[in-house]
Amino acid sequence: MTLRHFGRWTPFPRLWNSQYRGQSNALVRRCNSTVTPPPPTTTTTTANGSGKEYRTKQSRFGLGTAILCTIPFITFGLGTWQVQRLRWKVGLIQRLEERMFLPAIPLPRRISPDALDDYEYRRVRVVGKYRHDQEMLLGPRTRGDGVVGYFLVTPLERPNGITILVKRGWVPSSKKDKQTRPESLVEEQVEIEGLLRASEKPNSFTPHNNIEQNEWYWVDVETMSRLMSTEPLLVERTSNQSSQQEHQCIEKGIPVGRSPVVEVRNSHMSYIITWYALSIATTAMLVKLLRKPINHPTKIRRLS
Repeated sequence: MTLRHFGRWTPFPRLWNSQYRGQSNALVRRCNSTVTPPPPTTTTTTANGSGKEYRTKQSRFGLGTAILCTIPFITFGLGTWQVQRLRWKVGLIQRLEERMFLPAIPLPRRISPDALDDYEYRRVRVVGKYRHDQEMLLGPRTRGDGVVGYFLVTPLERPNGITILVKRGWVPSSKKDKQTRPESLVEEQVEIEGLLRASEKPNSFTPHNNIEQNEWYWVDVETMSRLMSTEPLLVERTSNQSSQQEHQCIEKGIPVGRSPVVEVRNSHMSYIITWYALSIATTAMLVKLLRKPINHPTKIRRLS
């Protein structure tokens, strides 16, 4: 079969190819543009209306990535440092416990402040008379049963004329006033046995001592001894009484000494867990970031 086209006979298949070949190619190009669109462009208009295309780089390694790379090493180092601190603290507690259970020795006439660390928690004996008119209240603090009370810190004048501080023990809040506990106001000479202690280390939540109102929240041996004109020495009286005997003393307002226990804060294990956990977490974040594929550069058209 043939058709007449532009004055001559042309076969039908040849005519169809010449008419629809251009339309089919346009359709293919349109499908390809739908599947793989060109990268987005950004146009910046200038005064003359002309423009220029450029590509922006998207790098994986920026300032945030550099900082993240250092965090795992820093936290791992801090965790290792806390391990060393834990070993030192455990050794210190063991030495203090061994020193605490040694036989009691007479308190030396004078102890140099530089050598006080070698005597801390050392059991000593001392004889003297209390100066109740200079008594100080330390607290409020609780005992094991949760009852609120105060520790009594009283100067003790020794026969040689030297005065030291003695942390006599705990009394309930109802016996805070000296008039409510006359049996605790001993006038004769006494012999006490206790542990030689240094100043306490308050934390960030401990209030400041109110010296004007005679309110003490933590033991400050230097300040207390300066106000009471005593030697900067503090002996904390210990108790070996039964719980029944301690209960009777508490009802009468007689101070109850503390149990011979080393009170040294040791929280390094929690710090170790915290720092190592942060090191592991930041390492996982860093690995995930580095495995993420890099974004392809974006083509931007800049008008100039």
